[in-house]
Amino acid sequence: MIDKRLFQLTEKKNLFQLVIVRLVQLGLSIVFWLTIAIELGHYLQAVRVSSRRLVFVLILTLLLKTLLTKWIERLTYRASSELRIGMRKLVMEKAFRLGQGQGQLSSATLAQLSVDGIEQLEIYYARFLPQLFYCLFASLLIFGTLVSFAWQPAVVLLICMPLIPLIIMSVMKIAKRILSGYWTKYTDLGAKFHENLSGLSTLKAYHQDEAKQIEAAADAERFRKVTMSLLSMQLNSITIMDIVSYCGAALGIGLALFSYQQQAITLVGMLMFILLSAEFFIPMRQLGSLFHVAMNGISACKKLFTYLELPEQVFGEKDLETELAHLKLQQVNFSYQGSDQLALKEVSLTVKQGEFTALVGTSGSGKSTVVRLLLHQLSGYEGQIYWNDVELRELTQEVLKSHAILVDNHGFIYPMTIKENLLLGNETASEEELWAVLEKVQLTSFVQKLPETLNEPLEEDGANLSGGQRQRLLLARALLRGGRLYIFDEITSGVDLRSEEIILNCLQELAKTSMVIFISHRLYNVSEADQIYVFENGQITAHGTPNSLQKESAYFKHYFDQEERLIAGGEHG
Repeated sequence: MIDKRLFQLTEKKNLFQLVIVRLVQLGLSIVFWLTIAIELGHYLQAVRVSSRRLVFVLILTLLLKTLLTKWIERLTYRASSELRIGMRKLVMEKAFRLGQGQGQLSSATLAQLSVDGIEQLEIYYARFLPQLFYCLFASLLIFGTLVSFAWQPAVVLLICMPLIPLIIMSVMKIAKRILSGYWTKYTDLGAKFHENLSGLSTLKAYHQDEAKQIEAAADAERFRKVTMSLLSMQLNSITIMDIVSYCGAALGIGLALFSYQQQAITLVGMLMFILLSAEFFIPMRQLGSLFHVAMNGISACKKLFTYLELPEQVFGEKDLETELAHLKLQQVNFSYQGSDQLALKEVSLTVKQGEFTALVGTSGSGKSTVVRLLLHQLSGYEGQIYWNDVELRELTQEVLKSHAILVDNHGFIYPMTIKENLLLGNETASEEELWAVLEKVQLTSFVQKLPETLNEPLEEDGANLSGGQRQRLLLARALLRGGRLYIFDEITSGVDLRSEEIILNCLQELAKTSMVIFISHRLYNVSEADQIYVFENGQITAHGTPNSLQKESAYFKHYFDQEERLIAGGEHG
């Protein structure tokens, strides 16, 4: 019911204050009902009633309770806002630390977890938990008040009161079966919706939008039925709790009347039982009505902490004493978590400063895995990876961030101006530097023709750019960043031949002063590379210059000849 990890990350003071203020408010209600009981007793016994005292107590109680209600609202808001801000900060910091590492969630799931998940957790934390602690002390406070008038009916009320939490626990045991994977189903539903929305144009193009709509509707209907089952159970449990509450209150009132008839209790005491018997069960009854919120909050809490406790990459404490001059992998083996198959098998390669190194091979051959290992995005490898003469595990995170730049076709262009997107690479770059880097990727003439040139606004992810213009803008941003190691992963995928040629020429020029690793499954892209490593099934099957590989590597020669035929056929067509 209560996750201790939550209290380790949040401020508990607000919750304690919230419970105390609500108990003070309950104490004022008890004083008010006691005043009513005394004055009503006087009236029934034909004793003079003090109307002034009654009105004074009434006004004072209402005024204080109003002020306390405002205070409760403020404390609730403070507790919930601090939790939301604190948890979202933790989730986003975790997301940035994980980066593209193992265990990272999809963007849709991460968005749902940091928005809806934390909202559910906030309701659980700021409303259910205070109610849980409040109802325990409130019941004892009311019991202590009533037992001073007559212990027998008070004890009967106290015995009936635990029936409500027993009902809650019974319902929660059943609800756990229904809620098994409930939050996962919810996030999966949101992720599918996000995927369908992102790929709507593709679905339309292939006339699959209606099929996906039917599939999404079926998933939503299944989730609706699970939710309705849970809500139906909650309504049934509330009905049972109401029956227990009313029966318990009626039993307490009946016993108080019987005790009064036997002259075992005063008239004021009997009236207090009538006025407070229902109040005795209200806090626990309110707790029961919040159990659905609690279950959702507990599910969200588990999901959040599972994510926050994911293992992160461990970095060392060493810096590079000299500028990065070479990288080396020696007999590296690696397998992904949950897989018995090696993704890399005894991979050894060397990359030197001033060289254009290409990694080629079919999809799934291990090229991107090598890159992720070089950037320390993956851990648990066997063998050695050296930056200069320092093992990768011993390097600080700052060294990796300052030296290495990864550019792929998944880079994001923000809905800002061209200038603002470029400045993400280097916020101190001057306008002359921006034009210079645009000249390198041959976008100068295009940008100059725009109405607002550098201040031209771009749509989300560069939707108002062609594929080639988009990739060249991403390349320009990376060049502005500056670094000793540039890794380009399939950056020419999906661009026109003209843009492809511009990008490759730019990379060859860059390789004269920096270390460039270029990943591609197209061999004709790497005909000018200084060295090529050919990957197949997680192994390096060939290594050399393009010319030597065409003569010595049967795999390379066959693949290259096949590509040349495809290109020739395309040009002929």
